Amino acid sequence: MRALDAHGLRTNTIVIFTSDNGGLHVPEGPHKRITDNSPFRAGKGFLYEGGLRVPLIVRWPGHVPAGRVVDTPIVNTSWFATLCELAELKPPRDLEAPSFAPLLLGSAVRATRIFWHFPHYTNQGGRPGGAVRDGDWKFIVHYDAAMPELYNLASDVGETKNLAAQNPERAREMHSWLNAWIEKVNAQTNAPNPDFNPALFRQLYEDIDITRHVPTKATSRAHAQLLKWRKQMNAVVPKPRK
Repeated sequence: MRALDAHGLRTNTIVIFTSDNGGLHVPEGPHKRITDNSPFRAGKGFLYEGGLRVPLIVRWPGHVPAGRVVDTPIVNTSWFATLCELAELKPPRDLEAPSFAPLLLGSAVRATRIFWHFPHYTNQGGRPGGAVRDGDWKFIVHYDAAMPELYNLASDVGETKNLAAQNPERAREMHSWLNAWIEKVNAQTNAPNPDFNPALFRQLYEDIDITRHVPTKATSRAHAQLLKWRKQMNAVVPKPRK
């Protein structure tokens, strides 16, 4: 920042500080100091808020109001359209995520529907799944399980109460939005694994709920269980080819 100011580039340079995922909340490789994303659930590699919420700080003196905090949710793929608009350039055709340039410049903008699709298992414990955010409502589906999840983030930002059973119509509607979006963008989808091991799946994804782990509040017993889980997960993660 000081270098930009010193070289007279302050007013025509947009500085963006953000991230590609939430904090890592389970031990991974050499990373022993893991992140407490409270009050959000889980972390990197998951579709819960601990994995999706990331920092976003923008500086552009004379254009982006300083010290302003905005609660409107946006998705980082919107940066393509946003930066084109801010630079007064014509954006590429058929961008899926809209510009949020007016929001940065001080105007109120209506939140758009946001989709996530992650058809992979991760070594953090994440599972193939998709999610939709529509206002305060958030829908999650894991592609390897039939149980949908529905949360109201206004009253339950920690995603502790699955409301899908009480709101089946909303859950079905949001699921249909997700399926339509996946088809629209021609996203990769999953196929059954002929080598699926039910016992191993149970050990890694059902016997322990990694999404509920809070590093700073875990008991010594819970931490020992986590390390055992980490060892099991490491054993099944494919090793990189030399």
